[in-house]
Amino acid sequence: MSFWQVVKADVAATTHENYRTYYSPAHFWLRAVVKFVTSPAVRAVFLYRIAHVLAKHRMLPIALLLRQWGLNSAGAELNPLATVGPGLYLPHSIGTGVGPWVKIGANCTLQAGAAIGPQPFAGDRGTPKFTVLGDDVYVGLHAVIIGGVTVGDGAVIGANAVVVRDVEPYTVISASPGRAVGTRQKGDGPLEA
Repeated sequence: MSFWQVVKADVAATTHENYRTYYSPAHFWLRAVVKFVTSPAVRAVFLYRIAHVLAKHRMLPIALLLRQWGLNSAGAELNPLATVGPGLYLPHSIGTGVGPWVKIGANCTLQAGAAIGPQPFAGDRGTPKFTVLGDDVYVGLHAVIIGGVTVGDGAVIGANAVVVRDVEPYTVISASPGRAVGTRQKGDGPLEA
């Protein structure tokens, strides 16, 4: 997938389906530019995309400056060393944090205050274990996912949940520490923010 296809998927995630269906591509990109200017959350994701490309091309200092711009303008810290699939949606970006050594699948939603980080490690004595979120994962307000866990496709992490163990696909997690409280069906559509 090209850079612009990924950006289009990110903007499409913030746009109602009627707008995507009934308007021309020119209208779509005009709306994308307006969203970049007016929506801090869209701006944070776009700046992350650029920073991630720069980090992959060994321009980490410039990438970190873009991360800082996203943090200052949107309140979201999306580390350029993280890998995020297309269609990332931040309904409200304030306090959202994605650390390095994190892999997030396609079409995921991160609510305000969501924190996703790697397994803590002590200096040079260990290496971090990636924290992985599958496709179509919904992370609620102020949820925390840490410790190098894997969250399966279609999972829902409820508000204020603390996830420190792997989560099966299509499982609904709630509470602290996080525990399964239900399941979703594979064909269920995305959760509305």
